[in-house]
Amino acid sequence: MQKRHDTIISGGVKILQSREAFCYSTDTLLLLDFINANYNFPPVLKIAELGSGTGGLCIAAAYQNPEARVTGIELQPKLNELARESARLNTLENIEFIDADLREIKSRLYPETFNLIAANPPYFKLGTGRVNRNSNKAQAKHEIKCTLGDVFSAAAYLLKKTGEFFLIHHYSRIFDVFAAAARYNFKLICFQPVYIDRSAIGENASHCLFAFGASYKKEPAVLAPRYIR
Repeated sequence: MQKRHDTIISGGVKILQSREAFCYSTDTLLLLDFINANYNFPPVLKIAELGSGTGGLCIAAAYQNPEARVTGIELQPKLNELARESARLNTLENIEFIDADLREIKSRLYPETFNLIAANPPYFKLGTGRVNRNSNKAQAKHEIKCTLGDVFSAAAYLLKKTGEFFLIHHYSRIFDVFAAAARYNFKLICFQPVYIDRSAIGENASHCLFAFGASYKKEPAVLAPRYIR
């Protein structure tokens, strides 16, 4: 797998990516910013990303929270190899990447392990849109290896009772997100629509950012729209 060197969040944080795999994107940065703006970081913190890909969000979270323990969970071993190499490049010792299938997570990790879980899952159901011929990229964009329900199931198993689950998804799947959240007894904390730019008056958002909690009891907040440019 050919590698290229990129940076994330600042010129000092390096990440290895490959043209043969789905690279971190604006969605990763949107989710990271959303977490930083809406999560009350505790002194003892364990973070997990479900489907961590080449590790962009995990690397950034580990860099920003040196006292935290960050775990990336990814099905594709080659992507984890890149992520581990990126961790070494940044001399991060508070991070690990696990080769694991979210659908079999109960055989790999203990329940109620993490305070914070993040996910940027495949946006599209099989049978919708064009599936990329590159299998690595196809798995990142279409629900080939895991569904939205699989992601919520893994989050429900791994999250501490007082923990929070942060998610970014395509706006067209908003009702699917709320249905999956209800199925796994998640309560909405807040959500934020994301628009490409301010000129898109009257158009639907492109994405939505969500925060859920298992034991959250307050009224959810609808945050002001986020504009990419």
